[in-house]
Amino acid sequence: MPAAAAAAVLTVGAGITWGVTATRDTPPAVAAPLVLTVQQDTGGGPATACAELDATTLRQYTTAFEGTATSINGGRITLRGDHWYRGENASTVRLDTSNEGQLEHFGQEFIAGQTYLVYAKDGKVPMCYGDAATPKLRSLYDRAFGQ
Repeated sequence: MPAAAAAAVLTVGAGITWGVTATRDTPPAVAAPLVLTVQQDTGGGPATACAELDATTLRQYTTAFEGTATSINGGRITLRGDHWYRGENASTVRLDTSNEGQLEHFGQEFIAGQTYLVYAKDGKVPMCYGDAATPKLRSLYDRAFGQ
């Protein structure tokens, strides 16, 4: 009986050792970034697309977050999701534009290292989708999303 118990202990110990070393070599799973697409101008131009945002309008959006721009490459902006008001709670968000010049054309110039507030609905971001995070804008997001 003692020999059987010793064999069982060795078997369990080997299994634990294998499990620890197997997971040590396996990189942790990385969640895919949330991808949002910036909507094209629907003909109204910036005057209609970029109307002043208020809490009632902001509540209609299913995604709202504060993020820091980590990279900008043409029509692709990558942000780190710092604080989520509503939506996915992803650690990385990628904003894709289908018209590369659109960001500068409508005054939406993102700078790596700066923090922005962004909102979207059904994966679509309005043309005037984000502004630099300020105390006033954070307060508006807090009111809109009950934070």
